[in-house]
Amino acid sequence: MHKSKRLKPKNLLLTFIIAFALISIIFLHINDVNNKSKLPPPAISVSNNVNINPTHDRNINEREHVINTDTSDNSKEHNLEKPPMNHGKNGYDASIIQDFLLKNKIKSDGKKIAFLTFDDGPSLEVTPKILKTLNENSIKATFFIVGNQLDKHPESRKLLIDEYMQGNSIGNHTYSHDPDKLYPKKDVDTKFFIEDLEKNNETLKSVLGDNFHTRVIRFPGGHRTWNKTAEVDHILKKQGYIFLDWNAMTSDAEGNPKTKQELIDRYKHTFKGQDKLVILMHDSEDKNTTADALPDIINDLKSKGYEFETLT
Repeated sequence: MHKSKRLKPKNLLLTFIIAFALISIIFLHINDVNNKSKLPPPAISVSNNVNINPTHDRNINEREHVINTDTSDNSKEHNLEKPPMNHGKNGYDASIIQDFLLKNKIKSDGKKIAFLTFDDGPSLEVTPKILKTLNENSIKATFFIVGNQLDKHPESRKLLIDEYMQGNSIGNHTYSHDPDKLYPKKDVDTKFFIEDLEKNNETLKSVLGDNFHTRVIRFPGGHRTWNKTAEVDHILKKQGYIFLDWNAMTSDAEGNPKTKQELIDRYKHTFKGQDKLVILMHDSEDKNTTADALPDIINDLKSKGYEFETLT
């Protein structure tokens, strides 16, 4: 009679371990399939490196502003988000230059500094050319803004933001720039002048944000040109304003339009080797030759050892 074989205890344990391992593998596989079925669909791939995360995009916009002097962009995009305030805060103290220009008094620091200043803008044709030249030379300038230009040509508001974001200083050149109202019979109308100045401040704030403030101003035509300035000077000083004239110029706003070479010649004629040189120029609509002459003026100043600063 055939006798059945009994599994030895050792073989029985081995069989049990193998069976348990097989069952565990089957269970884990089933569980993995179920988990994958619960996952969200894969992210959509967007071309041109566009990030579809709105929070990420917002954070980038908050910390980066691209300098763009191309006026073809829609200016409304620049008004969606106000730029940070107080650009130019590391510029040169304008009160020192005011004392120098008014009283020929300055503490010599041994540095030759040129302040490029532009009045009456921004303009759609000339200002972008000037900004391009400044940017190519890593130079900052001071722009004295006429507010009514921003209202007459809304596209120019983008240019004001470009000026500011490029690190230039923004000065107040009154809203109207109307000498008949500002200086009737060549006498300063203090009430109208202050009101016009403040109206321009509000216009600048409408573009650069409510926290924007500039203390640097320039009288249309220059402070020295007009009579009876004592009262307005007192008010301006009390309110913390610094008014600035110039000690060199291209004469681009005097008489008939001038050629590029005529502007350069006039600059060289008024240049006397001043340690602190404030150059009057204009970036209004008809000043294309000013934009053309600017690279030569910058190169000449560089060759003479000048640094470039903003007035703040």
